[in-house]
Amino acid sequence: MSQCRHKMNTYWEKHSQNGDVTEMLLDSKGAEISDIEIKEIMNYLPDYKEKDVLELGAGIGRYTTKLAEKAKSVIAVDFMRNFIDKNKETNGHNKNIQFVCKNVLELELETNSLDLIFSNWLLMYLDDHEVSILFHNMLKWLRPTGRLFYRESCYKQSGNLLRQFNPTIYRTPDEYAKITSEIVHTNKDGRQISFELVVTGSIKTYIQMKNNSNQIFWLLKSTERDNGAPADHGIKVENE
Repeated sequence: MSQCRHKMNTYWEKHSQNGDVTEMLLDSKGAEISDIEIKEIMNYLPDYKEKDVLELGAGIGRYTTKLAEKAKSVIAVDFMRNFIDKNKETNGHNKNIQFVCKNVLELELETNSLDLIFSNWLLMYLDDHEVSILFHNMLKWLRPTGRLFYRESCYKQSGNLLRQFNPTIYRTPDEYAKITSEIVHTNKDGRQISFELVVTGSIKTYIQMKNNSNQIFWLLKSTERDNGAPADHGIKVENE
């Protein structure tokens, strides 16, 4: 296990005792914030009705419930066993959900098997090399019309719970844009596929409730490069 993985595992072992919303958001107002932000974030997603969805960093299932309502299938992944167990308690009755307790870097999925990948507060617990590996895998797993939605805490800590140590990596939006711009997958036909930005912006719930614009989301699409030209990673802002 890498030093980064050891630190992150230790961190979440200390913050996953209860399997509740407060732990998920690492904020004393977690329960108050959660329902509002879920509604907002679901509105940013593309149509996934009867589609195959992968949820990374599923936690206790705050978004799993919503995804399963429309999706054909949902693979809900988290590396904390008690979070997965809590998710099963809440959503286990849905036959279209597969629950996987595993490090996302160890996932092995078929190429071109997914329509939507949903990731919430995950990449900040991976180092840069691990993020690059995961982005490449996600690009490979997505179908040609596939979409990737991810949301991260940028710049600094947002939750107000006291922590003895915090190894979380608070990247800037530009750092995430640079990483994604470098990801290229060559498919079996020899064509190069990359990510193209659809939209990005700050989560309005955090602006309104905490005066915090550092919660950032991105929606990317899988796109074929034209003669090897780089994909568009220009900033297309949803909100300020």
